[in-house]
Amino acid sequence: MKNLRYLFILFLSVVIISCSDEDGGDDVTPVDPLDTQGNLLNGTWKVKDANSVTKDGSIVDVFTSMTLTISGGSASGGSYSTSNSDSGEIWPSSGSWTFQNGDKNKILRSDGVAVSISVTEGTLRTSFTTTGGIKDGNWVFDFTKQ
Repeated sequence: MKNLRYLFILFLSVVIISCSDEDGGDDVTPVDPLDTQGNLLNGTWKVKDANSVTKDGSIVDVFTSMTLTISGGSASGGSYSTSNSDSGEIWPSSGSWTFQNGDKNKILRSDGVAVSISVTEGTLRTSFTTTGGIKDGNWVFDFTKQ
């Protein structure tokens, strides 16, 4: 009877061990952080308020009604369009962008301007430098998502 009990415990142990999940979980494909960031950029962004655009640290209030619409954002980039931009030298009416050197916090616009970005679900900050025109300078735009 002792041998039968021992055999039963051994059998039960083998069954429990064989039913365990040895590979540590489901096969989950990791999400590319550039895809996540690109998707977060998608949407329509409006300049936050009259104090939300600066050039070389000074407030520039002519962009207060500007909107930036980003679409198709993914690891490979996307496109953008603007409305009510005071200057095509600063924000062209449309274009495309890619992540610069695989950095999720830097995009390169199709006009060659490198833009540093900081984005959450509701806010977007862009900073970049323009050269070769009357609007030369270091620009910062703070947007809120519409």
